[in-house]
Amino acid sequence: MKIGIVVGTRPEIIKMAPVIRECQNRGIPYFIIHSNQHYSEEMDSIFFKELELPKPHYNLGVGSGLHSNQTGNILIKMEPILIEEKPDVVLVQGDTNTVLAGALAASKLGIKVGHIEAGLRSYDRTMPEETNRIMTDHISDYLFAVGPNQHAILLKEGIDPSKIYTVGNTVSDSLFQHLEISAAKSTILNDLELTAGDYFLVTAHRASNVDIASNLMELLHLLDEMHANYTGTIVWPIHPRTQSKLKEFNIELPSYLKLIPPVGYLDFIQLQKHAKLILTDSGGIQEEACLLGVPSLTLRENTERPEAVEVGASELVGRNAEKAVKAAKKWLSAGKVSWENPFGDGHVAEHILDILTNTRNIEDEEKIVAKNESVAVIGMGYMGLPIASLIAQAGYSVTGVDLSKEKVEAINRGECPFDEVGMPELINKVVSQGFLTASVNIPSSDTYLVAVPTPHKNNSCDRSYVFSAVDAIAEVAKNGQTVIIESTISPQTSIAVEQRFADKGIQVDVVHCPERAIPGHTLHELVNNDRIIGASNTQAQQKVKRIYQSFVNGEVFLTDLTTAECIKLVENTSRDVGIAFANELAEICAELNVNVYEVIRLANRHPRVNVLTPGPGVGGHCIPIDPWFLVENTKSGEFVRLARKINDQRPAIVAEQAIALVKKDGGNKIGILGVAYKANVDDCRETPADGILAHFKQQGIEVKYHDPFVPKWDCPKVGSLTEMEQWADAVILVTDHTCYDDLKISIPLLNTRR
Repeated sequence: MKIGIVVGTRPEIIKMAPVIRECQNRGIPYFIIHSNQHYSEEMDSIFFKELELPKPHYNLGVGSGLHSNQTGNILIKMEPILIEEKPDVVLVQGDTNTVLAGALAASKLGIKVGHIEAGLRSYDRTMPEETNRIMTDHISDYLFAVGPNQHAILLKEGIDPSKIYTVGNTVSDSLFQHLEISAAKSTILNDLELTAGDYFLVTAHRASNVDIASNLMELLHLLDEMHANYTGTIVWPIHPRTQSKLKEFNIELPSYLKLIPPVGYLDFIQLQKHAKLILTDSGGIQEEACLLGVPSLTLRENTERPEAVEVGASELVGRNAEKAVKAAKKWLSAGKVSWENPFGDGHVAEHILDILTNTRNIEDEEKIVAKNESVAVIGMGYMGLPIASLIAQAGYSVTGVDLSKEKVEAINRGECPFDEVGMPELINKVVSQGFLTASVNIPSSDTYLVAVPTPHKNNSCDRSYVFSAVDAIAEVAKNGQTVIIESTISPQTSIAVEQRFADKGIQVDVVHCPERAIPGHTLHELVNNDRIIGASNTQAQQKVKRIYQSFVNGEVFLTDLTTAECIKLVENTSRDVGIAFANELAEICAELNVNVYEVIRLANRHPRVNVLTPGPGVGGHCIPIDPWFLVENTKSGEFVRLARKINDQRPAIVAEQAIALVKKDGGNKIGILGVAYKANVDDCRETPADGILAHFKQQGIEVKYHDPFVPKWDCPKVGSLTEMEQWADAVILVTDHTCYDDLKISIPLLNTRR
């Protein structure tokens, strides 16, 4: 294999250094193309000398200029080099014009492209870097994502999963490799007469901050406020671009700023490591500060490194002086701060070359790799067992806990106790490899996940199952462990759970992650839907986020406990309200003698209107129940309660319509087609068919049902539609199973699902 390595700027040289060294260590042929995108010695080639890297094999001498000119010149000069060298793969890193041009040149020549730092997104298209990184990702063959956030972003953009590798960031390799060397060689603190831990460090070069005079003045005002509140030295290694703009705008800097020219990497590591606080608009420095354990303020409104913010290492302040002072106060008053490193283990270059040279068996998806961390999942029902199986497939040692000995025995035999697409194969895999075992007892574990039922009682959440599970966990839990509540719960239940543990003298982190899946598509939705993690502290959020990102392709969003509890309830309440409007509209249209389906069809031609279709009522364990959980402890919510009333009345209304249909011809036998709460499943929880049957019985109607998915229900079953047609005087379609799509029947039919 022969590798082409393309660099153009200081960060690219630093982050590619470990890749270059790893090529040297393995004897892999490589060559370096340097675009010379930066235009000064101190910003560019000095880093090759300082990091003891070989000189570039090719210097393009492009220099600065307009984006189109710079990109075009790199393309023109790089193409003949690639034609001559014939590399197997070209590696680019980051988001500069050099990166885009290098990827384009290689791609057009049919050479594979590897993008290091793939999947970073600021979602700010005013930044040219955003366009560069998006285009580079979509023409790359190897996408080396920093972490699960980036992996999920790439999947959402439709990139082939087989091209994406989550490896970390080579910034961790470079930093860890040079930390000791930097400490031994650098004299920067003495040279600048700085005291460790007693100064702020500033870097600013983004066009949005320095190219507009008013923005640059706003940034300087922020520094004024920081100095006024935290007297001390502010060191600013000033970028040539920023220096040029200061001259252009005739701006004089205050004397408290210690301006220095750009420094080398080893010196800059020491400046970062010993700073009290770092203020920067650089993505790379956000990463380095986080790795060094130094808090940073990001002088931007967005960042493509959200991990630094998520773990509590950085805060977005833009040019807002008030925000910056407030954030600085939070950190400086906290004393020593710490967080989990999200950017790599210092061996990222090795992982990348393992993938490129196929020395790592990346295609062996059947063998599960152990994570040496244990999870106990309490409740092996429709959600608990799939979640337990997915966590086990990710390499965690999982114990699935259930009170049913029969269910436990079935799982330990590798069997799925209910019908769900993909589950039999998954359970067999994780059980046979020893990553999932079932038990009636809860073992002491690193993490506990509660997925027990929460039925509704008197229009409120029955939390008894959750509290029973919590009490059982408390028998084996230890201080510092984590308890995840997956069950759908009423707001502030998680706080009650925290208190329940505290009352027993146990300090655990309680986290709420509302499940988002439906029977029939559970595995697909658990893997691909976005997820919410609510917790009281950052460390618990990050621990649980890591667990979920081990099997979730969707994005994972972090929030507080009570907000997380409300989110799923609000989602289902919104749907319930929409259904109630459709059902009420059906009654209005009936009185007006117009076709409700035609009204809805034409109303939905408006671009901002999406009226749902009326139905026989609302079923399942979510939509008819979650609205009650949301409002059970509030005075507000009358509209929500009214929607529930409308939908609860709907089964009796459609039942009465069916009775009128059959009585018209003097009949008394009605067949119900479909009794599950939704199409193509066997789940009858809260099905509207219950209310319809109750009304039929109350009115003395004889009833039988047909449903290929439900073997037994609360009235006699017929084996076929032909048998139903021969027995019934009329039928009512309640559940729109696909087997009823082309329903042809000679007796009267009330279709509640048109």
